[in-house]
Amino acid sequence: MSLLLEKPDELVEQFLNLKSPQDIARMLDLDYSYLKYYLYILPESKRYRSFEVSKKYNSKPRTINAPASNIKIVQQKLNQILQIIYSVKPSVHGFIYERSVLTNAQVHVGKRFVFNVDLKDFFPSINFGRVRGMFIAKPYSLNEKVATVLAQICCHNNQLPQGAPTSPIVSNMICARLDGNLQKLAQKYYCMYSRYADDITFSKTSQTFPVEIGYFDSDGITVVGDELKHSIEANGFKINNNKVRQQTNKMRQSVTGLTVNRKPNLPRKYVRQIRAMIHAWAKYGYAAAEKEHANKYYTKKKRRQDDVPAYSMTIRGKLEYLRMVKGSFDPVYKNLQSQLANVDKDYLEIMIKENEKRLTRDVFISHASEDKDSVVRPLAHELIRMGFSIWYDEYELTVGDSLLQKIDDGLTRSRYGIVVLSKHFFGKDWPKKELDGLTAKEIDGRKVILPIWHNITRREVTNASPILAGRVALITEKDSIAELAQKLAKVLQTPVTEP
Repeated sequence: MSLLLEKPDELVEQFLNLKSPQDIARMLDLDYSYLKYYLYILPESKRYRSFEVSKKYNSKPRTINAPASNIKIVQQKLNQILQIIYSVKPSVHGFIYERSVLTNAQVHVGKRFVFNVDLKDFFPSINFGRVRGMFIAKPYSLNEKVATVLAQICCHNNQLPQGAPTSPIVSNMICARLDGNLQKLAQKYYCMYSRYADDITFSKTSQTFPVEIGYFDSDGITVVGDELKHSIEANGFKINNNKVRQQTNKMRQSVTGLTVNRKPNLPRKYVRQIRAMIHAWAKYGYAAAEKEHANKYYTKKKRRQDDVPAYSMTIRGKLEYLRMVKGSFDPVYKNLQSQLANVDKDYLEIMIKENEKRLTRDVFISHASEDKDSVVRPLAHELIRMGFSIWYDEYELTVGDSLLQKIDDGLTRSRYGIVVLSKHFFGKDWPKKELDGLTAKEIDGRKVILPIWHNITRREVTNASPILAGRVALITEKDSIAELAQKLAKVLQTPVTEP
């Protein structure tokens, strides 16, 4: 039985005790004949599919070698194991669970100096011999036959293929000594150090930056310092001199695409692009907007048509990246969400699911079940579309839940309570209990209850609750759902920070 789903320490022991290619096949839960076929018998032309992409418009194309599905399965299995074997360095943020470009940028926030260096041809420079040698050397100490087969699984055309599941983790393993050297270099000169794939960053808060790491020459050109250059080259890498930057806090400092002067943030251009893509969808229609975007960013770069992502998924991906950096409660993010939901009807479902995960809600909706279809559900959808977080029983309650506990939790975590008053509302016990809970939150004159009258007269409200009858209320007979939401938004739009 494979140890992929068993205890990690047993898997580590099995990996370090590999003695033969057959042992590798057993560890991967494969027949050795299957492994041998895809490594030695299958023609080279059928093992990988190659295509070129450009990271930025008009930049040098990057070759992607995507493995065939069966080879990819083998690499995915090995990748899971290597993720456990690899001892993560604190300075490494690329291809690591719960680390990202955001955690990488956070290391360098608020520094006086930020110094960036890119490694040239990062994946291609890691060849078969280096990978094989890594598995032979400490701390793995595997024999040559085993190391050779592992390297053959990971490599293509004598290099790490960009596109293989194993390449990211193997690159981190190869860079373990480099990371150790550069961490010591940073400590020596009281700097911070981090690496995200081929992107190396040092930063410092004091008045001067060490010339041993980097400096400006007499022409104002950024130069890599001798000690840093020696460490990089001694570990088998080269510096991309076109991507060496020293940034002071008097300019916009950038680390892995994020600004870090005061906090990790995205350039305004990124937000404007999302807004423009949504606007194009609304103005010209989905098909026309998608075609124009594909022509601009993919067709001109000679990308394969089946590699072009759907326009809607591109916008959603960009918006999700914005959320990761700025947070779910950021007003810019919420505003763009609202704009996208107006043109992408399926996106509302995503917003509803995101709403369910929030710890703090803007508003709790108290109502009678008879009023769901006519008022409550469309109002909840409209408020979510506008970017507000809602506690609404249809989103929260599932079979087996404690109704009392769920409602009490919702009342506790919501800033306001919309109360849809109707003849049905006053005739039921649960809405009255919810109203009592909202009333209890109104301490020291703080307004919590936001009443809406639905198909009910002032006399009927007065007879049921004189206190509520004296409050200014919205009335469904006077306003549409959209108008109700706009008026409620004026109260709900005060900033919220996620706990």
